[in-house]
Parts: sequence; C-alpha cells; structure tokens
Amino acid sequence: MAGARTVLGAAAVAVFAIVCARFVLGRGPLDIHELRWIWGDLAQVYVAWSQYLSDPNAHWLTSTRLSYPLPLSISLFDPMPLLLLLARPFAGLVQPGTQYMGYYFVACLVLQGVFGYMAALAALRLVGAGRDVASTLIAVFVGILVASIPYTFYRFQGHTALSSQWVLVLSIWVSLASLDWRRGRWCAANGAVLFLATGLNPYLALLVLISNGVLTVVAWNRLRAAEVVLRIAVMAMVAAVGLWIFGFMGGATADSGGYGQYSMNLLGPFDSDGLGRLLPLDVPDATGHQHFEGYTYLGLGVLLLCLLGLVSRVGRRLQSTRFPFLASLLIILCCSLLALSSTVTVAGHVMEIPLPKALRFLLSRFRGSGRLFWMAGFWLIMVSVATCALRFGTRRTAVVLGALLVVQWVDIRPIGTQVRKNIAAGNALHLEGIPVGQYSAVLVYPAWQCDPQGAAGGGVRNYEGVGYFAAAQHIPTNNFYAARTPADQTAFHCDFAARMREIDPRALYLVSNALFDQYRDRLQGSHDCSALQGDKETWKCVPGSQR
Repeated sequence: MAGARTVLGAAAVAVFAIVCARFVLGRGPLDIHELRWIWGDLAQVYVAWSQYLSDPNAHWLTSTRLSYPLPLSISLFDPMPLLLLLARPFAGLVQPGTQYMGYYFVACLVLQGVFGYMAALAALRLVGAGRDVASTLIAVFVGILVASIPYTFYRFQGHTALSSQWVLVLSIWVSLASLDWRRGRWCAANGAVLFLATGLNPYLALLVLISNGVLTVVAWNRLRAAEVVLRIAVMAMVAAVGLWIFGFMGGATADSGGYGQYSMNLLGPFDSDGLGRLLPLDVPDATGHQHFEGYTYLGLGVLLLCLLGLVSRVGRRLQSTRFPFLASLLIILCCSLLALSSTVTVAGHVMEIPLPKALRFLLSRFRGSGRLFWMAGFWLIMVSVATCALRFGTRRTAVVLGALLVVQWVDIRPIGTQVRKNIAAGNALHLEGIPVGQYSAVLVYPAWQCDPQGAAGGGVRNYEGVGYFAAAQHIPTNNFYAARTPADQTAFHCDFAARMREIDPRALYLVSNALFDQYRDRLQGSHDCSALQGDKETWKCVPGSQR
C-alpha cells in the first residue's frame, strides 16, 4: 500500500510540473519546428548542437564547424556535453531545423519536482515521521514547491544547461538517502550524481561538490578523519575527471576579475523584480547585471515556510533525529556567501571585498556567482519541512504546507506569465538576401569573438544570423560566441591580414565596411560583392561560381 501511494505521489507531482511548464513556456517552445524564440544564449546552444550533430568529422566533443579551420571544444558553448554525446548516435533521426529545448525544459521541472518529492520523503524518515498519508501529502507539496521555484523557470529565457537544476535536487535526495551507507555504496551513488553534474554545467557540479563536502566534513565524529578525507578525495577526483572529460577544464582561459559581476543581492531571495503578486519587491540593480543572472527569488510561500521553520522551537528534539540539520545550515551559509561574492550588494549599495589574486583567478570562472544560491534555496525547503514536521507533526504540517502552496502559486503566477511573454517575444536574427549555393564556409571579418560590437553581419547578435545560416547549410564558420575564447583562437581569427592573404574561392564572405575597403581588390577578384540586405555596415561577397 505504501509503495503504491509513493508512486501515485510522484505521478501527482509530475502532472503538476508538466502543467506548470506548459503555463510558463506557452505554445511556441513545444513546437519542434518553431525556432523564432531561440535567440541570444539559446541560439548559441542550438547552433552548437546542430553543427556538432551534423559534423561527420567531429572528434569526441571537438569540431571545426564553429571555429573554422581550427578545432574547438563544443563545451565552450555550454551545450550540456553529456547529453550531446548521448544524442550523437541518434543524430540521423533528428529532422533538420527542429528544436527540442522546450521539451527539455518540461523534463527539467518534472525531474526537479519528482526528486524534490523523493528528497522530502527521505527527510521525513530521518526525523522519525512514519510512512502515512500525511507524510506522502507533505512530500507531494514539497515536490510541487520545488518544481515551481521561480529561479528555475526564470532561466528558461536564456540558458539551457543552467535550467538543469534538477541535478541539484537529485543530489540532495541521494545524499539524504545515503547518510548511513558504507563507503563503496556512498561513493558510487554520490559520485554518479556529481559526475552527471559535471556533464551538464560547472556551476551545477560545484554546488553538488559543496553539498557533499560539507555533509561529509560535519560527519567527522561518526566517520573518523581518515574516512572523511578519503570520501572528499574521491569526490574531488570525480569532479576533476568529469570536468576534464566533458571539456570544461581544457582550452579556455579564465576571465580576470569576473567573480561578482553577476552576484546575488543580499535581498535577492525576497526580490521578485516587481513581478510577485503578493511580494512585488523590486530592489535596485546595484551592478547593472543582477536582475537576470543573479535572480534568486524563492516565492512568498517558500519564504513563509522558511520563516515557520526558523521560529519553530524544536530544541533538544534535533539531537534525537538523524536529519543533518547542522550540515544543511552550513551548506546554505556557504552557498549564500559564495553567491554574494566579493561584490556584496544590499539593495542599491555596493561593497567590494578584496580577495587574494590567486583566489580571485580561480573564482573568476564563476562570474555568475548569484547562481550559487540555488542549492541553498533547495536545502532551505528541506530543512524547513523537517523542522516543521518535528515540531508540529505530519498532519498539521501537511495542512500548513497545503496553504503555503496556494500562497506560493498566487504569488509566482505573474512571474510565469512574464516569462511566457518574454519567450513569445523572442525574435532570432537571420541573414537575409544570401543566394542559395554550395558554399565551403561562411567567413566573417571581423568575427564576433574579435569585435562583438562591430562584428560583420549583425554586430553584437551576428552569431545568431551567421550561426543559423551555417547550421542550416551544414557548413563551417569562423564566427562564434563562446563562454570564453582561448587565446590561440583569438590570435588566429583576429589576425585579419593573415586571414585575408588567401581568399577561399568557394566561401561566402561577410566583411565590415572598414575591412572591405582594405581588401576590396582581393575579394572582388573571385567574388561578387554587394551590401548585405538589412545591414549597411556589412558587405557580402558571393563566390563567382554561385552568381
């Protein structure tokens, strides 16, 4: 009976997550032939997937399609390399010009909700709650709260990999379920989740590593020093190997001083950007970069749950439970401090905390530090539910959670509506007026990585039009927008004199006015050049054989 109830509870959470995702996304993203809404960073990922899957010469995660003629790791485009590798054997089954991002976003909320449900069941068992109907209801309500956390579906507007926060909730469930496991099983289970996170995104991997590391260190008295050191060493090795295998540790240089550029405001968990119906707080964007990248709003229902857990006087009852309250609070504190970064902001006030140069260099890889709060948000829910169940019992906690769930949904509904409107308003750029032909490549000077503002063929968004064109034609391009550009790539592509020394007679060229004036004679010797339609600052040069 309990097993059937558990399955029904998971199904109920999954159904809600699907409804929530459908509400937030609207119709467009669920039409696999609709590409108009895929622009900005979403276009970057779509082009990377399309080019890699259609490149028969791709080697592991390296292709020349996006940085022609040099090989470049696809991981620099944040494409969830593990899923990309798993999809490669089925590339021939995918229709050209189709996208499945919308359905992946639906899967993200479903997985996040179901894993939240399972984590809640594990938490309740650790505080001594029975497997009764009330406990199942609590877990269902928690799963729904986790699936509807605003900062997850807010990411749908711009990032595919960073919407994969389900792996964080999976980590919480596995870590709670494996607290008393022996070394082999513990390392296998938690190491598998960490390895999975490294195949999705480095931010997610770091958060999983922090959570596992703190839980292990706090268990020092129970595990003993040697066991703690061994488990942490295993997790660190898994993280290093995973990040290396999936290309996140090679080929890129860190941005100096990037840490804190997209930090979390101290009021971030309360700041709905003015969109919350019941808590429409909108604090000033102190750095000019936080309202999107550092968005960490929890929703009023979750905030009230945290408040209730905070004021619940459980006292000595904590010592009689197996739930890791101290470790959970340390994880929340650690992730929150990292999210605040060295650029601490409170409303419109900014304070810079100096860091050692070596530490700043390492942390610069995580300039979107506001994202590091996500794990803290999920742990806050688990800690608060465990505390309430311990203080009020499962029946009263279930009633309270049901009421808070209504508050949460009423509060965050306008946020979902705004996200849906933003997605529907997306309008990807495409190159116009390019004749159909058998081009060897589309070469852009200056390419985006050399001069984002003055890039030929669209300026700061030229990677959309050029990328879509190259992907549709299954041809390479030298023009790309990556998370970071390796120094050797910059030196090669931005040496215009060397690149223009020999003109490819079969390539399509897009050249800025300034560079066209310098190399007009070379280009017109084999190409028919004219102004690019819709862009007076760019010349298009079509091979003479394509005229």
